[in-house]
Amino acid sequence: MFDVLLDAFLDCIKILPIIFVVYVLIEFLESRESAKDRLAKIFSGRFSPFFGAAVGVIPQCGFSVVAARLFQEGFIATGTLLAVFLATSDEALPILFSKAVVDPKVFLSIGLIVAIKVVYAMAVGFLVNAFCKREEAMPVESAEIEDDDGCCHHHITGERATAKTLLLHPLLHSLKIILYIFLINLVFGVLIEFVVGEEALREFLSVSVWLQPLFSTFVGLIPNCASSVVITEMFAEGYLTFGAAIAGLAVNCGIATAVLIKDKKNIKRSLLVIGLLFLSAIALGYAVTAVSLVI
Repeated sequence: MFDVLLDAFLDCIKILPIIFVVYVLIEFLESRESAKDRLAKIFSGRFSPFFGAAVGVIPQCGFSVVAARLFQEGFIATGTLLAVFLATSDEALPILFSKAVVDPKVFLSIGLIVAIKVVYAMAVGFLVNAFCKREEAMPVESAEIEDDDGCCHHHITGERATAKTLLLHPLLHSLKIILYIFLINLVFGVLIEFVVGEEALREFLSVSVWLQPLFSTFVGLIPNCASSVVITEMFAEGYLTFGAAIAGLAVNCGIATAVLIKDKKNIKRSLLVIGLLFLSAIALGYAVTAVSLVI
């Protein structure tokens, strides 16, 4: 048991500095002055799904939360919101970047995940907006969006970065993510060492390859950063297929879906968006799984 604990602890210590640096950079980008005003402008217009997907791929759920607020106020269209959601991967990219420093081969996975999710997000966004021609976004000049807190001390303030936002928030965020990673590694370590064994676990996962995208999509739909950590760690450790990981990370947009559901006045529209998000993600997951098996 000591070896299991030690391995999980050492794995976390290796990636903690890299994750902290990544979160400091993200905090700096998202705390720029008038950040929300700029997002409101780029999330509107004819080519908004293109820009929405491009912004959504930036790690963290802060942008997706802002997009959800803009959607609720009628400033962006449904397809644009879906483009942001599908491109968002919450905690996945920082974790994968930290692992890529130790194993450069992970960079290939990062590139594929980003490319597939962004292209697919744009395609779905333009398609949905084309079918919703009657839905017109309001002018963004008058947009007044309240500050929204993301998960794990992560937020977009619209103010200049301070020492507190640039160091304390990323540190708290990093420690929380590391705790999730430690617990996940510990659980799998115990299962492999004392319960099922590595060979039996891998055999089970290989048999359930067509169930994995469905399982991963349901996990990714949970509005919490822990869900993206679970999916990313399972994929990085070889317990989840690439197609399943893509499905789970495509549906995962942090707490943005919870923000939508809080709007009781437009609950039907919010549930429609979440339903489209779920179906789009699971379709992508099974398509990637099928291609992976052929290749």
